[in-house]
Amino acid sequence: MRKYINVLKLARKPDKKEYWQYTKLVFLGILILGSISYVIGVIFGLFITI
Repeated sequence: MRKYINVLKLARKPDKKEYWQYTKLVFLGILILGSISYVIGVIFGLFITI
């Protein structure tokens, strides 16, 4: 229990700059994963026709 209390004491709220940086990284990750899945879908769509 003592460990959890120490972690909560060290935790702090991010400032606007950090929050904006995390937001940009999350959106960049979503964009990259979406692009990869789109390319895979196009590739499979070209080679597999039903």
